[in-house]
Amino acid sequence: MDERPAEPGMWERLYRLWIAHADELRSNLGVLQAQNMLREAHRVLPTLSGRRAVMLALRRPVSGQAKPGAADTLAGPGQPCERTQQ
Repeated sequence: MDERPAEPGMWERLYRLWIAHADELRSNLGVLQAQNMLREAHRVLPTLSGRRAVMLALRRPVSGQAKPGAADTLAGPGQPCERTQQ
């Protein structure tokens, strides 16, 4: 698992640009696509301040069978997580 602390800020900048340039989006991409993007921006933007961004890579055990509950939860902020040897 790799913490990505700068990622929510990147999304915030992108969403704010979409909103600021809504007319250009509509003109260049079409009304429907722009509407979908702007809806996403308005829905997600208020949630970004509390968002934790991580990249998680899972490996299937050689046997093909995982232990019960092995990959069904993600550690919360500040909680230790299991890291594999690279």
